[in-house]
Amino acid sequence: MTIDVIALTQEMVRTPSLSGNEGGMAALVEQRMRDLGFDEIRRDENGSVLGLIGPAGTDVAVLFDGHMDVVPVVGQWSVEPFGGEIRDGRLYGRGSTDMKGGIAAAMCGVAQAAATARLTQRVAVSASVMEEVIEGFALAPVLDRCSPAAVIICEPSKLQIKSGQKGRMEILLTFEGTPAHAASPECGVNPLYAAAQALIALQDLPLPTHSSLGEALLVPTDIVSTPYPSISMIPTAATIRFDRRTLPGETSQDVLAAIESRLHAAGLERFTLAVTGDKVRTFTGCCARPFRWLPAWQMADDHALVSAAGHAVRAAERVASLGTWRFCTNGSESAGRRGIPTIGLGPGNEEDAHTIDESIALDQLTGACDIYRELALQLAAR
Repeated sequence: MTIDVIALTQEMVRTPSLSGNEGGMAALVEQRMRDLGFDEIRRDENGSVLGLIGPAGTDVAVLFDGHMDVVPVVGQWSVEPFGGEIRDGRLYGRGSTDMKGGIAAAMCGVAQAAATARLTQRVAVSASVMEEVIEGFALAPVLDRCSPAAVIICEPSKLQIKSGQKGRMEILLTFEGTPAHAASPECGVNPLYAAAQALIALQDLPLPTHSSLGEALLVPTDIVSTPYPSISMIPTAATIRFDRRTLPGETSQDVLAAIESRLHAAGLERFTLAVTGDKVRTFTGCCARPFRWLPAWQMADDHALVSAAGHAVRAAERVASLGTWRFCTNGSESAGRRGIPTIGLGPGNEEDAHTIDESIALDQLTGACDIYRELALQLAAR
Protein backbone atom coordinates (compact mmCIF):
# COMPACT_ATOMS: atom_id res chain seq x y z
CA MET A 1 0.00 0.00 0.00
CA THR A 2 1.27 3.49 -0.85
CA ILE A 3 0.70 6.27 1.67
CA ASP A 4 1.34 9.91 0.86
CA VAL A 5 3.79 11.50 3.30
CA ILE A 6 1.79 14.72 3.47
CA ALA A 7 -1.47 12.92 4.24
CA LEU A 8 0.27 10.79 6.88
CA THR A 9 1.81 13.84 8.56
CA GLN A 10 -1.60 15.50 8.57
CA GLU A 11 -3.15 12.42 10.17
CA MET A 12 -0.45 12.39 12.83
CA VAL A 13 -0.85 16.10 13.62
CA ARG A 14 -4.58 15.47 14.08
CA THR A 15 -3.70 12.89 16.76
CA PRO A 16 -2.67 14.82 19.90
CA SER A 17 0.24 13.23 21.76
CA LEU A 18 1.56 15.26 24.67
CA SER A 19 4.46 13.71 26.58
CA GLY A 20 3.13 10.84 28.65
CA ASN A 21 -0.04 10.61 26.55
CA GLU A 22 1.17 9.19 23.23
CA GLY A 23 -1.10 6.12 23.13
CA GLY A 24 -3.31 7.30 20.27
CA MET A 25 -0.30 8.24 18.17
CA ALA A 26 1.36 4.88 18.90
CA ALA A 27 -1.73 3.04 17.68
CA LEU A 28 -1.80 5.14 14.51
CA VAL A 29 1.91 4.46 13.82
CA GLU A 30 1.40 0.73 14.28
CA GLN A 31 -1.54 0.66 11.86
CA ARG A 32 0.20 2.71 9.20
CA MET A 33 3.36 0.62 9.51
CA ARG A 34 1.25 -2.46 8.80
CA ASP A 35 -0.32 -0.69 5.83
CA LEU A 36 3.13 0.19 4.49
CA GLY A 37 4.39 -3.39 4.66
CA PHE A 38 6.54 -3.40 7.79
CA ASP A 39 6.58 -7.09 8.71
CA GLU A 40 7.67 -6.82 12.35
CA ILE A 41 6.05 -4.20 14.59
CA ARG A 42 6.54 -4.06 18.33
CA ARG A 43 5.48 -1.72 21.12
CA ASP A 44 7.86 -1.83 24.08
CA GLU A 45 7.24 -1.35 27.79
CA ASN A 46 7.49 2.45 27.49
CA GLY A 47 5.05 2.57 24.56
CA SER A 48 7.61 3.28 21.83
CA VAL A 49 6.85 1.62 18.48
CA LEU A 50 9.51 -0.17 16.44
CA GLY A 51 8.87 -1.32 12.90
CA LEU A 52 11.23 -3.41 10.75
CA ILE A 53 11.24 -4.21 7.07
CA GLY A 54 13.57 -6.06 4.71
CA PRO A 55 14.92 -9.61 4.50
CA ALA A 56 14.06 -11.62 7.63
CA GLY A 57 16.93 -12.89 9.71
CA THR A 58 19.41 -10.23 8.59
CA ASP A 59 21.05 -7.54 10.69
CA VAL A 60 19.54 -4.07 11.03
CA ALA A 61 21.62 -1.77 8.84
CA VAL A 62 20.05 1.47 10.00
CA LEU A 63 17.42 2.81 12.39
CA PHE A 64 15.46 5.99 11.62
CA ASP A 65 14.23 7.50 14.90
CA GLY A 66 11.64 10.14 15.70
CA HIS A 67 9.69 11.00 18.84
CA MET A 68 5.90 10.95 19.00
CA ASP A 69 5.43 13.37 21.88
CA VAL A 70 4.82 17.09 21.45
CA VAL A 71 4.98 20.07 23.77
CA PRO A 72 1.78 21.73 25.05
CA VAL A 73 -0.12 24.30 23.00
CA VAL A 74 0.36 27.81 24.40
CA GLY A 75 -0.59 31.29 23.22
CA GLN A 76 -3.15 32.40 20.68
CA TRP A 77 -3.01 30.37 17.45
CA SER A 78 -4.49 31.53 14.16
CA VAL A 79 -5.19 27.89 13.20
CA GLU A 80 -6.53 24.87 15.04
CA PRO A 81 -3.40 23.45 16.78
CA PHE A 82 -4.38 19.86 16.00
CA GLY A 83 -6.21 20.56 12.76
CA GLY A 84 -3.45 19.79 10.26
CA GLU A 85 -4.53 22.68 8.02
CA ILE A 86 -2.68 23.01 4.71
CA ARG A 87 -2.25 26.54 3.40
CA ASP A 88 0.22 28.22 1.05
CA GLY A 89 2.45 25.17 0.80
CA ARG A 90 2.69 24.54 4.53
CA LEU A 91 1.05 22.10 6.94
CA TYR A 92 0.10 23.68 10.28
CA GLY A 93 -0.24 22.12 13.71
CA ARG A 94 1.53 21.20 16.90
CA GLY A 95 4.17 18.59 16.13
CA SER A 96 4.21 19.22 12.39
CA THR A 97 7.89 20.19 12.49
CA ASP A 98 8.81 18.67 15.85
CA MET A 99 8.56 16.03 14.75
CA LYS A 100 5.70 14.11 13.22
CA GLY A 101 6.80 15.12 9.75
CA GLY A 102 10.09 13.33 10.34
CA ILE A 103 8.39 10.14 11.50
CA ALA A 104 5.97 10.14 8.55
CA ALA A 105 8.80 10.75 6.07
CA ALA A 106 10.88 7.94 7.57
CA MET A 107 8.01 5.44 7.43
CA CYS A 108 7.14 6.33 3.83
CA GLY A 109 10.72 6.59 2.59
CA VAL A 110 11.82 3.29 4.12
CA ALA A 111 8.71 1.55 2.73
CA GLN A 112 9.56 2.89 -0.72
CA ALA A 113 13.11 1.54 -0.38
CA ALA A 114 11.75 -1.89 0.54
CA ALA A 115 9.37 -1.81 -2.43
CA THR A 116 12.38 -1.77 -4.79
CA ALA A 117 13.19 -5.32 -3.62
CA ARG A 118 16.85 -4.29 -3.37
CA LEU A 119 17.25 -4.43 0.42
CA THR A 120 19.70 -7.08 1.64
CA GLN A 121 19.47 -6.07 5.32
CA ARG A 122 16.73 -4.97 7.68
CA VAL A 123 15.82 -1.31 8.10
CA ALA A 124 14.07 -0.05 11.24
CA VAL A 125 11.91 2.95 12.08
CA SER A 126 11.18 3.86 15.69
CA ALA A 127 8.56 6.25 17.04
CA SER A 128 9.66 6.85 20.60
CA VAL A 129 8.01 8.47 23.62
CA MET A 130 8.91 11.17 26.16
CA GLU A 131 11.77 12.80 24.23
CA GLU A 132 10.52 16.27 25.10
CA VAL A 133 10.95 15.34 28.77
CA ILE A 134 14.20 13.36 28.72
CA GLU A 135 16.21 12.76 25.56
CA GLY A 136 17.49 9.25 24.92
CA PHE A 137 15.58 7.54 27.73
CA ALA A 138 13.03 5.86 25.45
CA LEU A 139 15.49 5.14 22.64
CA ALA A 140 17.67 2.93 24.87
CA PRO A 141 15.37 -0.14 24.91
CA VAL A 142 14.73 0.31 21.17
CA LEU A 143 18.47 0.09 20.53
CA ASP A 144 18.72 -2.92 22.82
CA ARG A 145 16.08 -4.68 20.76
CA CYS A 146 17.26 -4.03 17.22
CA SER A 147 21.05 -3.30 17.51
CA PRO A 148 21.35 -1.09 14.42
CA ALA A 149 24.67 -0.47 12.71
CA ALA A 150 23.75 3.21 12.26
CA VAL A 151 21.11 5.66 13.48
CA ILE A 152 19.41 8.58 11.74
CA ILE A 153 17.80 11.14 14.06
CA CYS A 154 14.92 12.63 12.07
CA GLU A 155 14.64 15.90 14.02
CA PRO A 156 14.13 19.05 11.93
CA SER A 157 17.32 20.17 10.18
CA LYS A 158 16.08 21.85 6.96
CA LEU A 159 17.28 18.60 5.30
CA GLN A 160 20.84 19.48 6.29
CA ILE A 161 23.07 16.65 7.53
CA LYS A 162 23.81 17.20 11.22
CA SER A 163 27.08 15.60 12.25
CA GLY A 164 26.84 16.40 15.95
CA GLN A 165 25.02 18.10 18.79
CA LYS A 166 25.60 19.62 22.18
CA GLY A 167 24.72 17.51 25.19
CA ARG A 168 22.60 18.49 28.16
CA MET A 169 22.95 18.17 31.90
CA GLU A 170 20.50 19.30 34.59
CA ILE A 171 22.17 20.31 37.84
CA LEU A 172 20.72 21.18 41.24
CA LEU A 173 22.79 23.44 43.50
CA THR A 174 21.32 23.48 47.02
CA PHE A 175 22.45 25.80 49.81
CA GLU A 176 21.63 24.88 53.40
CA GLY A 177 20.09 27.52 55.65
CA THR A 178 19.17 27.83 59.31
CA PRO A 179 15.50 28.65 59.81
CA ALA A 180 14.36 31.58 61.91
CA HIS A 181 11.47 33.99 62.09
CA ALA A 182 11.64 36.62 59.35
CA ALA A 183 11.26 39.26 62.07
CA SER A 184 14.53 38.02 63.62
CA PRO A 185 16.72 37.18 60.62
CA GLU A 186 19.89 37.48 62.69
CA CYS A 187 18.88 34.26 64.45
CA GLY A 188 19.13 32.22 61.23
CA VAL A 189 21.24 31.77 58.11
CA ASN A 190 19.45 32.80 54.93
CA PRO A 191 20.48 30.51 52.04
CA LEU A 192 19.09 32.96 49.48
CA TYR A 193 22.08 35.24 49.99
CA ALA A 194 24.46 32.37 49.25
CA ALA A 195 22.39 31.47 46.19
CA ALA A 196 22.64 35.07 44.95
CA GLN A 197 26.41 35.05 45.45
CA ALA A 198 26.64 31.75 43.60
CA LEU A 199 24.80 33.13 40.59
CA ILE A 200 27.26 36.02 40.40
CA ALA A 201 30.28 33.75 40.90
CA LEU A 202 29.18 31.32 38.19
CA GLN A 203 28.16 33.97 35.67
CA ASP A 204 31.69 34.18 34.25
CA LEU A 205 32.78 30.58 34.91
CA PRO A 206 35.24 29.63 32.14
CA LEU A 207 33.65 27.03 29.85
CA PRO A 208 35.12 25.00 26.99
CA THR A 209 34.51 25.63 23.30
CA HIS A 210 34.33 23.31 20.29
CA SER A 211 35.34 24.07 16.71
CA SER A 212 31.94 23.17 15.22
CA LEU A 213 29.55 23.03 18.20
CA GLY A 214 30.56 26.35 19.71
CA GLU A 215 30.58 27.26 23.40
CA ALA A 216 29.39 25.21 26.32
CA LEU A 217 26.66 26.94 28.33
CA LEU A 218 25.65 27.17 31.99
CA VAL A 219 22.19 28.74 32.36
CA PRO A 220 20.21 29.09 35.63
CA THR A 221 16.57 28.25 34.95
CA ASP A 222 14.89 28.50 38.36
CA ILE A 223 15.48 29.06 42.08
CA VAL A 224 13.19 27.59 44.74
CA SER A 225 13.19 27.86 48.52
CA THR A 226 12.40 25.06 50.97
CA PRO A 227 9.65 25.38 52.02
CA TYR A 228 8.05 27.18 49.11
CA PRO A 229 6.58 29.64 49.67
CA SER A 230 8.51 30.48 52.83
CA ILE A 231 6.11 32.77 54.70
CA SER A 232 7.52 34.78 57.64
CA MET A 233 10.41 32.36 57.82
CA ILE A 234 14.06 32.10 56.81
CA PRO A 235 14.02 29.04 54.51
CA THR A 236 15.89 25.88 55.39
CA ALA A 237 17.35 25.64 51.87
CA ALA A 238 17.48 27.32 48.48
CA THR A 239 17.99 25.34 45.27
CA ILE A 240 19.10 26.66 41.89
CA ARG A 241 18.48 24.56 38.80
CA PHE A 242 21.01 24.89 36.00
CA ASP A 243 20.85 23.78 32.39
CA ARG A 244 24.40 22.94 31.28
CA ARG A 245 24.96 22.46 27.55
CA THR A 246 27.97 20.18 27.16
CA LEU A 247 30.55 19.40 24.49
CA PRO A 248 32.18 16.16 23.32
CA GLY A 249 34.75 14.87 25.79
CA GLU A 250 33.22 16.46 28.88
CA THR A 251 32.18 14.22 31.76
CA SER A 252 29.61 14.88 34.46
CA GLN A 253 32.39 14.69 37.05
CA ASP A 254 34.39 17.39 35.25
CA VAL A 255 31.37 19.68 35.01
CA LEU A 256 30.47 19.36 38.69
CA ALA A 257 34.10 19.75 39.82
CA ALA A 258 34.49 23.05 37.95
CA ILE A 259 31.34 24.47 39.55
CA GLU A 260 32.35 23.28 43.02
CA SER A 261 35.83 24.79 42.68
CA ARG A 262 34.43 28.18 41.64
CA LEU A 263 31.97 28.22 44.56
CA HIS A 264 34.67 27.39 47.09
CA ALA A 265 36.88 30.10 45.59
CA ALA A 266 34.01 32.57 46.19
CA GLY A 267 33.97 31.56 49.86
CA LEU A 268 30.72 29.62 49.67
CA GLU A 269 30.09 26.56 51.83
CA ARG A 270 27.16 24.45 53.05
CA PHE A 271 26.02 23.41 49.58
CA THR A 272 25.45 20.23 47.58
CA LEU A 273 25.64 19.62 43.85
CA ALA A 274 23.68 16.88 42.11
CA VAL A 275 22.58 15.81 38.65
CA THR A 276 18.80 15.58 38.53
CA GLY A 277 16.92 12.32 38.30
CA ASP A 278 13.32 13.47 38.27
CA LYS A 279 10.65 10.79 37.97
CA VAL A 280 9.06 10.18 34.58
CA ARG A 281 5.97 8.09 33.86
CA THR A 282 5.09 6.79 30.39
CA PHE A 283 1.56 6.33 29.08
CA THR A 284 1.97 2.59 29.64
CA GLY A 285 2.50 3.17 33.38
CA CYS A 286 6.25 2.54 33.46
CA CYS A 287 8.14 4.78 35.89
CA ALA A 288 11.83 5.65 36.02
CA ARG A 289 14.27 8.25 37.33
CA PRO A 290 16.71 8.68 34.45
CA PHE A 291 20.00 10.41 35.18
CA ARG A 292 19.91 13.69 33.26
CA TRP A 293 23.41 13.50 31.86
CA LEU A 294 22.93 13.45 28.10
CA PRO A 295 26.32 13.41 26.34
CA ALA A 296 27.33 15.50 23.35
CA TRP A 297 28.60 13.79 20.20
CA GLN A 298 30.34 14.59 16.94
CA MET A 299 30.91 12.50 13.80
CA ALA A 300 33.89 13.18 11.56
CA ASP A 301 32.97 14.93 8.33
CA ASP A 302 34.54 12.07 6.34
CA HIS A 303 32.80 9.27 8.27
CA ALA A 304 31.18 6.67 6.02
CA LEU A 305 27.70 7.46 7.38
CA VAL A 306 28.10 11.17 6.71
CA SER A 307 29.30 10.38 3.18
CA ALA A 308 26.38 8.02 2.57
CA ALA A 309 23.96 10.71 3.70
CA GLY A 310 25.54 13.16 1.28
CA HIS A 311 25.11 10.69 -1.59
CA ALA A 312 21.48 10.14 -0.60
CA VAL A 313 20.72 13.87 -0.47
CA ARG A 314 22.21 14.38 -3.93
CA ALA A 315 20.40 11.30 -5.30
CA ALA A 316 17.17 12.92 -4.13
CA GLU A 317 18.17 15.99 -6.16
CA ARG A 318 18.78 18.18 -3.13
CA VAL A 319 21.83 20.15 -2.06
CA ALA A 320 23.99 18.39 0.53
CA SER A 321 25.44 20.47 3.37
CA LEU A 322 26.80 19.80 6.86
CA GLY A 323 25.99 21.40 10.20
CA THR A 324 25.39 20.68 13.86
CA TRP A 325 22.51 21.06 16.31
CA ARG A 326 22.62 23.42 19.28
CA PHE A 327 19.93 21.40 21.06
CA CYS A 328 19.88 17.88 22.49
CA THR A 329 18.27 14.84 20.82
CA ASN A 330 17.92 11.08 21.21
CA GLY A 331 21.35 10.95 19.57
CA SER A 332 22.78 11.43 23.07
CA GLU A 333 21.88 7.79 23.66
CA SER A 334 22.88 6.28 20.32
CA ALA A 335 26.08 8.25 19.67
CA GLY A 336 26.87 9.92 23.00
CA ARG A 337 26.51 6.89 25.27
CA ARG A 338 26.83 3.92 22.92
CA GLY A 339 29.11 5.20 20.16
CA ILE A 340 26.77 4.02 17.38
CA PRO A 341 27.43 5.99 14.18
CA THR A 342 24.68 8.61 14.14
CA ILE A 343 23.66 11.63 12.12
CA GLY A 344 20.72 13.98 12.19
CA LEU A 345 18.66 14.76 9.11
CA GLY A 346 15.03 15.78 9.02
CA PRO A 347 12.36 17.98 7.45
CA GLY A 348 11.44 21.37 8.77
CA ASN A 349 13.16 24.35 10.37
CA GLU A 350 14.33 23.76 13.91
CA GLU A 351 13.43 27.39 14.67
CA ASP A 352 9.75 26.54 14.09
CA ALA A 353 9.68 23.92 16.85
CA HIS A 354 7.54 24.71 19.92
CA THR A 355 6.22 27.94 18.37
CA ILE A 356 2.73 29.38 18.01
CA ASP A 357 1.32 28.35 14.61
CA GLU A 358 4.01 25.69 14.19
CA SER A 359 4.16 24.50 10.58
CA ILE A 360 6.26 22.65 8.04
CA ALA A 361 6.79 23.18 4.32
CA LEU A 362 5.26 20.43 2.16
CA ASP A 363 8.42 20.46 0.04
CA GLN A 364 10.45 19.54 3.11
CA LEU A 365 8.24 16.50 3.74
CA THR A 366 8.53 15.15 0.22
CA GLY A 367 12.24 15.92 0.18
CA ALA A 368 12.84 14.02 3.43
CA CYS A 369 10.85 11.04 2.15
CA ASP A 370 13.01 10.92 -0.98
CA ILE A 371 16.26 11.28 0.99
CA TYR A 372 15.31 8.57 3.49
CA ARG A 373 14.49 6.21 0.62
CA GLU A 374 17.87 6.81 -0.96
CA LEU A 375 19.70 6.58 2.37
CA ALA A 376 18.05 3.25 3.23
CA LEU A 377 19.18 1.96 -0.16
CA GLN A 378 22.69 3.32 0.38
CA LEU A 379 23.04 1.54 3.71
CA ALA A 380 20.96 -1.64 3.35
CA ALA A 381 20.85 -2.59 -0.35
CA ARG A 382 23.15 -4.32 -2.74
